[in-house]
Amino acid sequence: MVSLRYIWTVVLVLLAPPAFAAPVVSLNVEPFTTQMEQLYQFGACRSCDLRGADLRDAHLIGVDLRDADLRGARLEGANLEGADLSGARLDDAQLNGAVLTNTELSGTDLRRADLREAVVINAYSPDVLTEGMQFAGADLTGSHLIYGGAP
Repeated sequence: MVSLRYIWTVVLVLLAPPAFAAPVVSLNVEPFTTQMEQLYQFGACRSCDLRGADLRDAHLIGVDLRDADLRGARLEGANLEGADLSGARLDDAQLNGAVLTNTELSGTDLRRADLREAVVINAYSPDVLTEGMQFAGADLTGSHLIYGGAP
């Protein structure tokens, strides 16, 4: 004997609209055209080639730029607080007036970088390269940059 509950379930299934009745819409997802777009969209651009990039006054708080190539980049006044720049190449970069508080700088190349008037408080900086780095007027409290990295 067929139960009333079973009949009611069959009727509901037959009267319900098909699950895939809506038209299918395809999404055309384009890859990033530049690594700068990737950096701004996701706050990360590991191993990116950003040589000579213009990032003046950019808000890059907490970004992941591990192993990125930022040689000669313009980062004047940029806020890189809490960013991960470990292994990044920042030689000849312009960082004057930049904020690098609590930034990860281990293994970073800062040779000939301009950090005048920068704020680099408590940046973790073992094995950082600093030959020829300019840092007049910079606040390097707790960062050990002038010694070539913390022991």
